[in-house]
Amino acid sequence: MRDSRRGFRAEDGGLDFWRHLDALRKMLFWSVAGWVACSIVAYEFWTDLWNILKSPLLGIKNAPQVVVTNPTGAVTMSFQVALAAGAFFAAPWVLWQIWRFLKPALRPGERNVAVWAVWWITLLFGMGAVIGYYTIFPITIQWLAGYGDGMFQQMWTVDEYTSMSVKLLGGFAAMFEFPLATWVMARMGLVDARTLLRWSRGAIVLVFVLAAVLTPPDPVSQCIMAAPMLVLYFAGVATARLARKAV
Repeated sequence: MRDSRRGFRAEDGGLDFWRHLDALRKMLFWSVAGWVACSIVAYEFWTDLWNILKSPLLGIKNAPQVVVTNPTGAVTMSFQVALAAGAFFAAPWVLWQIWRFLKPALRPGERNVAVWAVWWITLLFGMGAVIGYYTIFPITIQWLAGYGDGMFQQMWTVDEYTSMSVKLLGGFAAMFEFPLATWVMARMGLVDARTLLRWSRGAIVLVFVLAAVLTPPDPVSQCIMAAPMLVLYFAGVATARLARKAV
């Protein structure tokens, strides 16, 4: 009869702590190795990636100048772009490593849910980044660039612009995972739609705090970022309800 107990087991039937620790070490090593490898490849194309990031500035009247204010500014920016792109492209590999680490602790039904979740996480993250690039990102950049209606000659530093761009796109892409996360947790019986609705007031506060962290310190940019995040939260409530009905 197949042993239905979860996790790695020692000869006495107890959990084997050292095997779990070794599996965690391997998962972290191969995840970081994949990220580094993808970042090295991305570094070869950092100029193309930078042109993609600064494209929302093209065509703006009195567009800000993006300047380098210290000797290492351009170098820092190229590494920022390469590491962010490396994380994006390495995400499927990292998720697969996490799946391999968690697999022994999951029941057969939970494993099926997790396998589908890995593919959907990758797809939704990519969709979130693309949608954010064509919606939230240019709207925020154009509003900031046009503030004052040409009264000032704006000069943005390359490191601040890169950091803001990566945080905006990464944060929006990560928020796209929330409906899937609630669906998976609801299928596993960890949360339900009623619980998420009870948490909605706290979630609204948390969303605006996250929006404040991910955007420049002005209320308009924060609201532009927070609005779709709130929509995704309540979409997560709906997916949790659907998941519980499917159980």
